[in-house]
Amino acid sequence: MARKPVRATAIKWHKILGHAEPAAIEQLPKHVNGAELTELTTERAPLKIECKTCLIAKHTQQISRRREHEYPATRPFKRLAFNIITLGELGYNGDRYVIHFYYTYSKFNFVYTSKNKDKATVLPTIHKTH
Repeated sequence: MARKPVRATAIKWHKILGHAEPAAIEQLPKHVNGAELTELTTERAPLKIECKTCLIAKHTQQISRRREHEYPATRPFKRLAFNIITLGELGYNGDRYVIHFYYTYSKFNFVYTSKNKDKATVLPTIHKTH
C-alpha cells in the first residue's frame, strides 16, 4: 500500500529538512517519492540571509549575550566573571579543574586549579579572590 504524499510549502520543507537551501527544496519532488511542493511558483524557500536561524548558524563568531556595556564596572573589583574549565587530563598536581576569574574593570585575570568543582571548593576560592 502506497503512502499518501506529503505536501508542504517551500518554507515548511526548508524547516523540515534542517534549513536546506532553496535549490535543494526545488529538486525535492524530483528525487524523493511522496514529497510534493505546494505553491512552488509563488513562494520559494528562504535564502540564508532571509532565515534568522540560517543566518545565526552561518556566523563564524560567537555573539555575546552579556550586558557589560549596560552595567559597566565603575571601580576595580566591582564586577567579577568566572568560569570553571574541565581539563582533558589531570594536571601535574592532580587537579582536574581550572577556575578562571576575570575582573571587567581592570581586565585582571586570576587562575586557580582544583581537584573538584563542588560548592565547598568553589565558594572559598571565590572569597579568596574577591
